[in-house]
Amino acid sequence: MTVDIYPTLRALRVAKGMTQVELAQSLGTSQTTISSWEQGESVPSGKNIKKIADFYNVKPDVIFDAIFNK
Repeated sequence: MTVDIYPTLRALRVAKGMTQVELAQSLGTSQTTISSWEQGESVPSGKNIKKIADFYNVKPDVIFDAIFNK
């Protein structure tokens, strides 16, 4: 199953002017993981959704909506 969260996660990262590598370092994960999320090959865990939301200063609902309202 693929999940189309790519547009939201990529848009947040690009708006912040970051590469996948820079974001991965900031979140304590790998570039491969960031790429997998952005391509919809995997979904961030609840813990990572919280990290992503905190990092971008958005409500976790923004990330959840991208996952579940495709």
